[in-house]
Parts: sequence; structure tokens; C-alpha cells
Amino acid sequence: MRSLKKKPPQIKHRFQQKQIRDWCLSFRENGDHSRIENQHVFPVILKVKPLGNLTRFLSNTIRPCRVTATLIVCMVVWLIPYSDSAFAQQPTPKPQTQKKQKKQRQQKTQRRVLRPVAKLRAKGNPKGKIKKGATVWLDGLGPVPEIVTVRIEHEKEVYYGRPLGQDSAKIALVRWDGRITTLPRDVKMTYFSDGFAPYSAEELETRLQKQYGSRYLTQSTKHFTIVYPRTQPKDWGKLYEATYKQFKDYLARHKIDIAEPRFPMIVVVLGSRNEFDRSLASEIIFKRGVFGYYSRITNRVTTYVSSDPRIARQIAQLSNVTVVHETIHQAAFNTGVHNRLCAVPRWMSEGFAMLFESRGFRKSKPDQLITDRVNTRRLRTLKKMFQSGRARGTLKTMLVNDRLFETDPDLAYSLAWGLSFYLAEKEKDKYLRFVIVDGNTNQFAKYTTDQRITFFAKTFGADIDALERRLEKFILKLPQ
Repeated sequence: MRSLKKKPPQIKHRFQQKQIRDWCLSFRENGDHSRIENQHVFPVILKVKPLGNLTRFLSNTIRPCRVTATLIVCMVVWLIPYSDSAFAQQPTPKPQTQKKQKKQRQQKTQRRVLRPVAKLRAKGNPKGKIKKGATVWLDGLGPVPEIVTVRIEHEKEVYYGRPLGQDSAKIALVRWDGRITTLPRDVKMTYFSDGFAPYSAEELETRLQKQYGSRYLTQSTKHFTIVYPRTQPKDWGKLYEATYKQFKDYLARHKIDIAEPRFPMIVVVLGSRNEFDRSLASEIIFKRGVFGYYSRITNRVTTYVSSDPRIARQIAQLSNVTVVHETIHQAAFNTGVHNRLCAVPRWMSEGFAMLFESRGFRKSKPDQLITDRVNTRRLRTLKKMFQSGRARGTLKTMLVNDRLFETDPDLAYSLAWGLSFYLAEKEKDKYLRFVIVDGNTNQFAKYTTDQRITFFAKTFGADIDALERRLEKFILKLPQ
């Protein structure tokens, strides 16, 4: 090895890792050996001490082979990201807190679109603090972000409540008891107070007792206020609270966070079928065999009992199923799973509620068989319809609109349960996210057929016919 006559002065150059990599890459691509030959001294001192020692050793022992030494240094530099010392200098990321994880899960369930909103304006003070008694109006269409209480006079009636929003024709007002009232946009509205405080359970009991009279009693539980005939047992609250707990536990097992109900959920148990028909005649056309109903307008579940032995026997057979079904509707619309102001697809809301009609589904366990979670009554009906060919080709019709529930309710309800059960078993996470997002879409706006089918296809695939074939195969394999 040739020795040098004069030892050149040792010059230390400090570079950042990125600059060194760029320099090495330039050398490799351009072959600029002269740049290296003109350097008198190696090493290049890095922050990583072992590498500096290595290059210093190379510069002292292999001086005549400057190019070779430089290439060795380049190889070492490329290996920096994989060295333990490089990793040791990087700060370890902090584990995400439960609060941040919860926020991320909530963001995933929200549709990332900008929605128009209606803003509250006051006469003479359109943008400042609004005083009590000032005349106010809603500027724009859509939901109202402000939480305030207003007073509205319309047709000699006075309404107090929180404005939820408006469309091109009407304004929606939620009252202190949870009822939603729609009024014309041109009504006189004055500012009453900041915030919105619903009735407490005690206040509701007093008002409901006055409304239904001495033939009825009232009772309250943690989440429900119940009106029932004086002649009936007093343990109505246990069944409703148990159903609500099972609903909440099911969602919690799948990491779905729900809000607590803002209002006490009202259940009215009437004393006869005639009272039942009269109370809900203005909301829905009932058919025989219906024993209960949840109203998104009044936010109440209404059912009935009877002193007629034959009717009482029929009610006893279906009462538990009816109570569970309608309670799931009420719980879903009061905890944010569905939105009372959105056009929720009927197959989705009914199918979700029918899942809980099965006791095994409500009390599902890790080692449970799939047959324990089946809704036997709906499975039997849907199997017959698939075998006869009556159900084939109807899935897309049900997804596009709700007409099938009017023209063929037996098929529509059974098919809605079948599709919901299939998705809940095969694509559980997708299904639950879909239920929440689809149930909160297009507030104060139309949910068109194209939007419905597009969102479903985006979540579960565009080939609806193939999905129907898989569904049919799945249903026919299930034992009754």
C-alpha cells in the first residue's frame, strides 16, 4: 500500500442524513468521481457515532482507494434507516387515547358532505345576541345549528320548542315532550330563551295523567314514561328497560357509541282496540294484526290490551315481539342510530328492528349457533317465497323505494329481515356503519331512488342480482 508523504489536515464536514443520501445518489447516477478525488479527507461525520468511527477508520487505512472508501460509506449511509441507533433517535409515537379513538370512529360513521343550514336571524339585530321577545326567522334551508327555544303563534295556538330546521314549505319544531310539529314558514316566531330543556319524567307523568284521565296510571323508569290501564299489572317498565339494555349492549359489543335519549321515551298502553285505532288514525292506515306502532312525529310507542279473551290470547302471543320491535324503533330514533328528520329507508329500519325480535339475537354469545339468532317466523315465510319464486327479482325493488311494503307487506317485511340478517352475519361491521350513516342522510331533503341504490352499492357492491342469489342460497340453507 502506497504511503502519503504529507498527511493532509483533517477537515470535518457535518451533513444531515437527507443531504448525504442526495449526494450519494448524485454520485451513483452521474459517476462524478472527480468530486470525490478532490476531497482530501474522509470521513463525513454523522450524528450517529458508530458511523463516524467507521468512516474515520476507512480514511486513515484506505487513503489511496478514495473511491472505494467512498462507495463503502455510501452503502453504510443507505443502511442508516435500518440501524438500531437510527431508530433509537426517533421519538416513539404516543398511543392513541380512548377519547381520540372514539372521535375517529364517530367520524367514520358520518357522511362527509357539506349540508346547507338555516341560520336564526333577529329583526333589527341580524347577527348579534338576540334578546328575549325579539322577532326571529330562519334564513336558508336545512337544519338549524343553534339550540334555542322559540315561541310560535299559529291559528290561535301557541307552541314552544326548538326549531330543528325548514324546507321550502314548512318549519319543524320539537316540543318539550319530544313531539315534532310542522308549521308554515310564514308563522310569527319570537325568541324565548337560550338552550332547550325538555320535560322531566315527573313533569311528563303529570301531563299524561291529566291527558288520559283516572282510568289510567303512569310510571317512569330510567328511560321510559309509561301510561297503562289501571286494571293492568304495574311491571310494564321492566320489559321496556330490558329491551333497551339489550339494544345498547349489542351495539357496544361492536364498538358503536350511541347518545343517551334526550327525552323520556313515552309508551302508551291503551285499554281497547277502538281507542288504539282512534289515537293513530291520523298517522297511518292500520291493517288487522297490528298490535303496536312507533310514531316518529309524537315519539311515542302506542299499543293496547283487551278484556276480550280471544283478542287477549292473540295479544299475549305477539305482545313480547311487538313490544321489542317498537321499542327498538324508538330507541334507534332517540339515540342517533336513525334520525327522525331523515327519509330513512323502510327496509333498513324495519329489518334492523326485526333482528331483535329473536331472543337469541338480543342475547347473542360468542359460542352461539347461527340458528339461535334466527327470526323463525320471518325465516319460514321467506323460505316459502323463495321456493315458490315469489321473492325472486324483488330485492332491487325494495332497495330503490318503499312501495313493496304497501303492495306486498308479507314479502317486504320478510325480505327486509332476510337481507338485514344476511348482512349482519356476513358483513357485520359494514352493515352497522351503513345503518347509522344511511339512517342520518339527507336531513330536510329528499332521498332519491338514485341516492339510495348508489349508497347501498357503494357499501355492499353494485351487483344486486348476485347479492340476491347469495341471499337466497343463504336463506334456503338455514334450518327452521
